[in-house]
Amino acid sequence: MARSKAARKKSKMRGDAKGLGQRQAGAAGAATAGRPPSGSDFGALSLAAREEKGDVIAIEETVQAGVKRARVRSQSMLDRYLLRDQITRRQYDAGERLHRLWRAAGAAPLVVANYGPRIKGGGEIGDRQAALRADIGKVLTALGSRQASVLMHVCLCDEAAGDWGDRHRGRATDGIPILRLALDGLADHWGMPQ
Repeated sequence: MARSKAARKKSKMRGDAKGLGQRQAGAAGAATAGRPPSGSDFGALSLAAREEKGDVIAIEETVQAGVKRARVRSQSMLDRYLLRDQITRRQYDAGERLHRLWRAAGAAPLVVANYGPRIKGGGEIGDRQAALRADIGKVLTALGSRQASVLMHVCLCDEAAGDWGDRHRGRATDGIPILRLALDGLADHWGMPQ
């Protein structure tokens, strides 16, 4: 039987729509061509987006044959500055030591919730934590308010030195040089080797 002109036109439109759908699927396939295979563990962000954000990525083999994973090697601002050669190893070690003291003093915010029983009247800190907080206060006081401010911003709050420079000095470019001076002063205060 011969189809009517309207039926042929309708069929042609469906064919065009189907062809369009195939072209769109082909374009989507081309867009995902740069993505890692579905079995890889690269996280939600693409590698390019992570590198643009400033993360340093190491691609590693996994125990499964042919499957790779990406590991972020720059977890903190100090890590990033060290990997970019913006600070020395001595400066990095001084900043990390300050951060470790801060965490040991219980001053760092908790990242995960505690689902244990709540004890009424909690919140007191122990003698060791009080002593560590006093030590941190003495160190920061000895360095002066400007250097203490940049150390707190970068080492303790994990924010960029450029942001500190922009807020406190009016120029983002002042952040790294002042951070270097502060980290050198911190290393000297603790008698760290050159």
